[in-house]
This record gives sequence, C-alpha cells and structure tokens, in this order.
Amino acid sequence: MFVEIISLIFLVTSIFFIIEILVQKSVHRTRKNFPWLITSKDELPSLSESGLKKFIPNGFDPELGWVRKPLTSNQENGKNGPTNWSINKNGARTNPSFEKLSSKISCYGDSFTFSRQVNNDQTWPHYLSKSTNSNVLNFGVGNYGIDQSFLRLKREFSKNKTELVIIAVVPETICRILSMWKHYYEYGNTFAFKPKFIFENEQLSQIENPINDESKFSQYEKYIDLIQKNDYFYQNKFLKEKISFPYCITIFRNFKRNTGIISWQKKIDDRKKNNENFSDIEWNTMKIIMEINMSWKIKLFKDKSTCRLLKLILLEYVNFSKKMNFKPIFIFLPQKDDLTFIKNNHHFFKNFYEELKSIDDLIVIDIIDELLSESRLNDLYSDENNYGGHFSNYGNQIVSNHIFTKLRILNLLNS
Repeated sequence: MFVEIISLIFLVTSIFFIIEILVQKSVHRTRKNFPWLITSKDELPSLSESGLKKFIPNGFDPELGWVRKPLTSNQENGKNGPTNWSINKNGARTNPSFEKLSSKISCYGDSFTFSRQVNNDQTWPHYLSKSTNSNVLNFGVGNYGIDQSFLRLKREFSKNKTELVIIAVVPETICRILSMWKHYYEYGNTFAFKPKFIFENEQLSQIENPINDESKFSQYEKYIDLIQKNDYFYQNKFLKEKISFPYCITIFRNFKRNTGIISWQKKIDDRKKNNENFSDIEWNTMKIIMEINMSWKIKLFKDKSTCRLLKLILLEYVNFSKKMNFKPIFIFLPQKDDLTFIKNNHHFFKNFYEELKSIDDLIVIDIIDELLSESRLNDLYSDENNYGGHFSNYGNQIVSNHIFTKLRILNLLNS
C-alpha cells in the first residue's frame, strides 16, 4: 500500500512538472513577441541600454518624465502612409504658415492634442489656427496624463502667454493620473517614470518624478518601494495579471485573458513563420488588452476617489488660470473605442462631465455628441482596427471645426 501511494505521488508530481514545463514554454514563447503577457521578471525588468541612449537625449525630462524636445523631428505611419512631425525652437509642434502670427490660444494635453499620425499642417490646433487666423500653440505630448499636461502648462505659460488655454486629453487620463511608472499599467513602457498628484483632506500635493536624473535609470530599483507604493496599478493590475511559479496554476487567475493571448499570438507567429498573410488576425491579441483597458476606464470613472483626484487637478488648473489671467478650457478627446462603447452601451464619463459644472470658471467643451453623429466614424481615425489610433487628417478637421464653433458660441474669440 505504501509503495502504491509513493508511486501515485510520483506520477502526479511528474504530470504536474510536465504540464508546468509546457505552460512555461508557452508563456515565454508568447512573451518574446507580446510584452503584455507578464511574468515575475517583468516586476523589475532590465532597462535597454541602447534604448536609453536614444531616449535620454531625445525625450527624457527630469520633471515630467518625458517631453518632445525643441528642434527634434520624426516620421510615423498615418492613414495614407508616412507622416512627419517636428518641434520648433520653443518646444511646441511646428505650425506651418502661422508661427509669425500672434497667439491667442495655447493647447496642452496628450498625443490626441499633439495629433500623432498626421503631418504638421494636419493637426487640429493647426486647423484652429486657420479658423482664428492666429498661431495656436501645440504643447501636446504623447501618453501624458492631465497631471503632466498641467505641470507642463505651469512651466511653459510664462514664456508663451495666451488669453485662452485648452487642456485636451483622452478619457484614459483617468488611468494615467494613477501611475508613477507606466510599465505597471502599460507593460513594456519601462522608461516612462512620471510625477503623480495625491490628495488628503481635499488638499492636492505632488510626488515628484522619482527618476529625475539620467543616472537614476541604472539604479531605479532604489526607488521601487516609493513607486510601487504610489502606483495604483502595481497592486490592482500588475500583480493580479503577473504569471509566476507555478505557471500552470497562476495562469488561471486570468484564464480567459492569458489563454486568449497565447492562442492568438501563436496563430500570428505561425503565419509569420510560414510567410502567410496574418492581417485578418493581427489585431486579435491586442484587442484583448484594449477591452481590459476599456473596463478600467469605466471602472475608474465610477470610483469616487479617482474622480475626486481628477477634479482636484482641474481645480488647480482653474486656480492657476486666475493667477496668470487666462481662461481655462477643458476637452475630452475620445479614442475610437470610447465612441464605439458610448454608441453601443452608455456614456461612461457623462456623470463626471456633469460634476465639472460645479467648478466655477472652468470652461468645458463637450464634442462627444457631435462626433457620435458623424456618419463616417471610421474616417475620423487613422488605424483600421477597433482602437483606431489617433485622429486622421479628416478627424482633426472635424474636431477643430467643433471646437471653433463652441468657442465662438461662448464668445471667447471676440476680443
């Protein structure tokens, strides 16, 4: 009987280890091409030395984490092929034909304000320049939260004063203001350390960017306790999605997510290996991630504490506007999946929009209904997938037209 028990234990253990090895191999194979399947190694990943050599001179900012630096340029793909962007000597995006004119409006925000995937003369601030016959300044930076956008405004405004200031961000800013290291929410974005606002007893305070010197990238582990303590997503997302030993058990914590990623990525990799077309399934792996990200946005716009933080940042924006004598404008610029969800389900940040009415002197421009009424919804965006990428040239024209109309109705362009 004892021998039979030992044999059974040995058999079960052997089966377990065989399954464990197979699952580990599957996870690591997928991880090579898809960084969103995370393991214990991703908790403190090695930072690419070659990547840092490019990032530090071209993008690193000690205060904000990253920025578009003066006199830099690059190329990326848009709806109809390659597009180009460049930054002028003042740190704003180049605004062809208008830079010698006076500036009444300045814009701050994320990549939807910067207007990625279009040329310099196809951004919505450029089209707004045409409508107002002025130089609308564009200080948008990709992947910024409204916290970084506001801090950049505070830094730039004294050198670039305007009567009107627009902060325009995607609704996902509700997530971005909770991060200190984007890697814990947006896995693989390992250079993106940032400052963060917190509040206690209705008082807003700032935690400075912990990696505020280029020498600190090589020793970021020294600051990891501070980062993990103050990054909401480390505890609430990263650790819950991390696959660790035993893989064959922890993979079940997010079974649908993990097996979906592994399955679709294997199909994509197999087609690539066999030189077969994979365009019909190329988006399927990332679609899983985008659906999870959408659920986070919806959840956080229902969370009173997070909404309070976002509202307090906007209150600080208003306070700064009074000090510097400009009119503060706030706009949500929706991603394609935001509009699709609202159209098919419900307006998940409408209640927050309503709350903003209680902030005296904040001018809120809402263009959601106008964009939803567009018959060519897909044409508003650059990428042919559920996410949609950024606004296309056509989309930026439409956005600019709606913003200009609202500004005119509010009598903000009369002086």
